[in-house]
Amino acid sequence: MFDSTKRAVSILGIFLMGMPLAKAFTLADGSAGGLSQTIVNNLGEEYRWNSPVLTYSYDESFLSYFGSNGVVAVEKAFELLNSIPPASTIKTNYPPSSSDEKNLWNYPTRPDRLHARAYNDRVLDIKSYALAQLFSFMGLGSPEDTAYQLEFGSVALRNWDPISNGPSKYVNGSLLSWVVLGGTNALPFPIDVTRPVRTLAGSSYNRNPRLSEGKYVVAPTRDDIGGYRYLYRKDNFNIEGLPPFTYQIVTNQPDLTNPAIFSVDLRWFSKESKTNTPASFKQFVLTNQWWGPVYTNLNIPPLLVLKTNISWSMGWTTNVTPYLTNFPWTPVGQPATLVYLTNKYRTFKPSYDYIFGNVITNIYVPAEDSRVLYRSWEVVPKAPLWSVVGAVPTTTNYTTTVLNDKYPHGEIIILPTTNVVGYHFTEMQFQEVNTLTNVLTPTNNLANPGGVLPGQGGGLGAGGAAITNFVGVMEDEVWQSTNHAYLAYPIVLQTNALLVGGVDKVRYVRVQGDSLVTTNYSPSRFLKEYKFPDLEKQTFTYVIPNSAVGLTNAALPSFQYEVDYVTDGIRKTGKFIKFFTTPDIMITALNGPSTLTSAYVPPVTVNNNAINGMWTQNLYGPGVVQTSGNMVIAFNKIGIHWDLNPTFFLNEENQLPGWVWGHFDGTTEEPMLFPNSQTISDLERQIYGND
Repeated sequence: MFDSTKRAVSILGIFLMGMPLAKAFTLADGSAGGLSQTIVNNLGEEYRWNSPVLTYSYDESFLSYFGSNGVVAVEKAFELLNSIPPASTIKTNYPPSSSDEKNLWNYPTRPDRLHARAYNDRVLDIKSYALAQLFSFMGLGSPEDTAYQLEFGSVALRNWDPISNGPSKYVNGSLLSWVVLGGTNALPFPIDVTRPVRTLAGSSYNRNPRLSEGKYVVAPTRDDIGGYRYLYRKDNFNIEGLPPFTYQIVTNQPDLTNPAIFSVDLRWFSKESKTNTPASFKQFVLTNQWWGPVYTNLNIPPLLVLKTNISWSMGWTTNVTPYLTNFPWTPVGQPATLVYLTNKYRTFKPSYDYIFGNVITNIYVPAEDSRVLYRSWEVVPKAPLWSVVGAVPTTTNYTTTVLNDKYPHGEIIILPTTNVVGYHFTEMQFQEVNTLTNVLTPTNNLANPGGVLPGQGGGLGAGGAAITNFVGVMEDEVWQSTNHAYLAYPIVLQTNALLVGGVDKVRYVRVQGDSLVTTNYSPSRFLKEYKFPDLEKQTFTYVIPNSAVGLTNAALPSFQYEVDYVTDGIRKTGKFIKFFTTPDIMITALNGPSTLTSAYVPPVTVNNNAINGMWTQNLYGPGVVQTSGNMVIAFNKIGIHWDLNPTFFLNEENQLPGWVWGHFDGTTEEPMLFPNSQTISDLERQIYGND
C-alpha cells in the first residue's frame, strides 16, 4: 500500500532540491550624517552613491611603507569592485543559463576563505581589508547583525528579498531568528549553526574575527549583489541633488542676437602667437580683422590660456634706414643715389608657446603642404637723360615669390566661455574664402603722392612732387583662408535636484599625484592628458562656468556619464559631467596600537527625505552617499611586534608575535609581506627560529 505521507515528504524534498536558497539584504541608515550598518532602514529609505565615478589615490605614507606590492594588493580590491556588472544587467533567473552569466545565483553564499600558512604566521590580507571597507560604503547594512531591529517596542523584520523586495528571514540561504538581550536591539542568529551567515557588506563591521589572520575575501556574496542591484538599478528613482563638482549638461537654443560662431585663420594665429606676450596676443586676437572690414559683427571671444612656455634664443635686431645722397664723385645734375644704412645688434629673443582651453582646430594643413605669396617693392631713383635738373624720378622693382610656409594653414574656432561650457554645432553653416595680407615692412612712411601703390601705376616722386619721409622698401605676405560660420547651440551646466534613477554601476578610477611621493594635483599635472575640445559629433564641453576655479578645472580630468531622470512625467536620459579636483578616496598609512589594524574617515550622507515627500517624522531617507573631501582608508604600519600578556614573563620567549600585513589568495604563490623587503620565509625564521 502506498504511504501518502511519505509520498508528500518525498515530493517536498524533490521540490526543495530544485529551489534556489532564499536570500535577503538590509539597508544602511544615513540620517545622522554618516552611514550606520548597525541601524538599518525600511524600503524606500535607502542611501546610495549618486556618482558613478569615484577617484582614489595613494599618499606618501602608504607608498613609502607598503611600496609597489602594497599598491598591487589594494588594486586587486578596486579591480574586484570594478568587475561587478551594471545593476540593470544582473539577472535573477534560476538556474542561470551558464556559469559566466551575470546572474545573482552565480555568486557565492559566503565571501571568505582561509589560508593555512598565513593563519599560522598571523598574516592579515590588506586586499581583503580594503575590499571590505570600500564595500561597506555602498549603502548596505550588515544583515547578519541587523536583519531584525527593535523599533517602537517591537521587533521589525528589516531584511529584504532582492527579487520580490518583500521581507525575508533568510540571508544567503541561512534561516535567521532573533533574541532581545538587554533590551537594546534584536540579535539575529542562524537556526542551523552549521550555516553561519557571512556577507561582504558586514565583513568590515565584523572584521574580528571575519578578517583575522589567514582569512581573505574572494567576492561579494549573493545577497551583497542582490542589495547592490536594488540600490543602483536604473528604475530606482529618488529626488537627489548632484554630487560635488558634478553638473547636468543641458543644450539651449542659439542666442537670438548673435547665433553664429566664426572660425579664424590658423596660420595668422600660429605666427603671431610665437612673438607676442600673453597680454598682447590676447589683444591681437580680439582686434584683428580676421574676415576683413566687411564683417563688423565678427565678435571673437577672449582666449583662455591654460599655460605659457617661454624659450629664449640669441638673435639679431636689424634697423635699415634708406636715404638719398650725392657722392663726391656724382656728376652735377645727376639724381641722388638711394643708399641703405643698416645697423645690426645682438639681443635676446623670446618665443612663446601657449596651451589654450577654448581653441578648436577645425581644418589643418601641415606646414610642408602650405604655400604663401611674398611680395616686395623696392623704390630706387632712375633718371632718364632728359630728366629735369634737380628732379628725382624713381622706379619701382616689384617681385613676387611663392614659398613653402613654416606655419600650418587652416582654421580654428575660439569658443566663448561666458555662461556656457561648450556648444553643439549643427550642419547649418556658410563658408567664406578670405584673402589675408600681413605687412612685414610697413608703408606708413612711404611717400606716394600718386595715391596708388608702387608697381600699380604710382611711384615715389610721381608728378614731380617733393620727396619726404622716404622709405625705399615695402614687404608683405598674402594667402587665402577658408573660414566658416556655424549655427551654435550653447551648452550650459545645471545643478538642480532631479528625480533620478540609480547610477547602475560605481566605477573606481585611480588618479595619482605629480609623483609617487606627493599629492600635488596642480592643473599643469594634467595638461598632457587633457582632452582638448574637438568637433567630434559636433558637440563638446570644456570649462565650468561662473566659477573661480574655472581655469583650473578646464585642465583637470572630467568624467561624463548618463543617468535616467524624470521631468514632467517623462523619463529621459540626461548627460552629466564630474570634474576632478582632489581624490574622493585616499589610501594612507598610520602609526597606532596593535589593537588597531586599520582606520577610516567615512563618506558623508545627505538625507533627502524632505524633498521626496510631505511627511518627515520618523522617516530616515532616502538619501545619498557623497565624498567628504577627506575620505580616508588608513592601514596601521606597526610592523613586526609582540602583544604583551602580563600573565607571562615579559620577554620574547614568553610573548606571542602579533599580526603583520601581507597579501595572499587561493593560488599556490607564496604570501607577500610588507614592507616589500620582507618575505614570508624571513617572518617564519623570526617566529620559529629556523635558519
